[in-house]
Amino acid sequence: MRILIDTNILINLEDNKVINKQFSEFYRLAITNNCKVFYHPNAIPIDISRDKNTDRKEIIKSKLDKYEKLKDFSEPTIEFTNHIGGKKINDEIDNKQLYQLSKGYVDVFVTQDNGIHKNAKKIGLQTTVLDVNQILYLLEEQFTIKIPTHPILKEHSIREIENKFNSEFFDSLREDYGGDIFDKWLAKCLTKNRKCYTLIVNDELQAILIYNVETVEEHQLKNIFGKALKICTLKVSDTAFGIKLGELFLNKMFEYCINQKINHLYLTVYEKQEHLIKLLETFGFYKIEFENKQGLIEIQMIKCLDKKQINATENSINIHPFYIDNPTISKFAIPIRPDYYGNLFKDGQLRIPTLFDTSPDSVNEIQGNTIIKAYISNSKIKNLKQGDLLFFYSSKTNQEIEPVGILETIQIVKNFDELWKIVGKKTVFSQEQLLEKLNEKGELNVITFRQITYLKKKVKLPKIKEIKSFKNKIQTITKISETDYQELKDEKYFDQRYIID
Repeated sequence: MRILIDTNILINLEDNKVINKQFSEFYRLAITNNCKVFYHPNAIPIDISRDKNTDRKEIIKSKLDKYEKLKDFSEPTIEFTNHIGGKKINDEIDNKQLYQLSKGYVDVFVTQDNGIHKNAKKIGLQTTVLDVNQILYLLEEQFTIKIPTHPILKEHSIREIENKFNSEFFDSLREDYGGDIFDKWLAKCLTKNRKCYTLIVNDELQAILIYNVETVEEHQLKNIFGKALKICTLKVSDTAFGIKLGELFLNKMFEYCINQKINHLYLTVYEKQEHLIKLLETFGFYKIEFENKQGLIEIQMIKCLDKKQINATENSINIHPFYIDNPTISKFAIPIRPDYYGNLFKDGQLRIPTLFDTSPDSVNEIQGNTIIKAYISNSKIKNLKQGDLLFFYSSKTNQEIEPVGILETIQIVKNFDELWKIVGKKTVFSQEQLLEKLNEKGELNVITFRQITYLKKKVKLPKIKEIKSFKNKIQTITKISETDYQELKDEKYFDQRYIID
């Protein structure tokens, strides 16, 4: 990225005072990511020479050499100058810099000058004339690695758990791969500073996922010619197996790949890992068998996360985490109480993290750690169908819409055994609570759904009041008209990276 900076940016970076964090962070991100930071040699030096503060003028001039001069620049045309206007020397300096942007000689022009921002609108350059907050946001979006989070998991360097390498937790992996081989591999992970997600309860390691981004030369996957994310190790202890952490780990890896624009995710498994293979196949992984160095048959399970290669006509589970939203897909808003929301959507922004998130009780709130969840209500609505889009409205104190889901099943249930078979390990309710609800109502509307992601920006109460579909204040499951949905989409509420057009 080619970045042209104005005098006011230079002064904020180089003046003899404490640098505002936003300016220093902007410069750090630009330089560490090989962006070019230019100044116009016929603009900034002239501007600086007019500074009445002699000391500051000399300090700034002495530091100009650390920045690159913009070479082979053009002089503004008469038509350009007349269109923008301005006859003062300030205007002349501003126009020289804006003209380079208009010619495409730089990608963005960073300035804190409101007058320049107003002039940029006159010539349609308002999206590339940025203030320091806007350029910082742009650089963070483009270059900062966004690590998916979840309150029961911790993402960190594997070096932090070196003291747990000799625990019983790793015994089964040593048996599978050979003790010496596995220990050497762990040592390599330490040297390479590999990253991992862990679940630690009462200081005991309960689950781990070690991952690594690999180049084409490293992964050598057939017909895959870009980077791939490898799940190097995925293990959940016997005591933690029932909380379905496999789904949680997978969702975090999907999110990581989408954040980093990595189109393939893979891991190797043994034939005996039938439950894991079945889980992976459910979510669209395909398999390739090969013989490893120990002469054992291993299986590569590979997931394509390139939307361009996914030809979908319906919202089936094998295209997860992507979805289609064309007019044939119905959309619904579903209300949920904030206390239930906190259990069902543990990594949502509306849920406040607590000190007890990694306690045994919180860990065993299974419904918050899965992709497939259950919603139970008294609603009589029956016109939902598999593949419909669901948007969950946290009611009462929050009054905002945030999570996005895809409906898997919907049915009216009158028998408790049937009810528990459907929703066990997917719902926020205990058996006792469900039995009480069923006895009271005689039947319950049971929806199972896949959590996809969260909205790019939450739909808050003022916007909800504007939407015609929500005249009932979302007191029950509410259908969203296609017109209202498209309005929200046009206003950038949805994360387009997950939508297959």
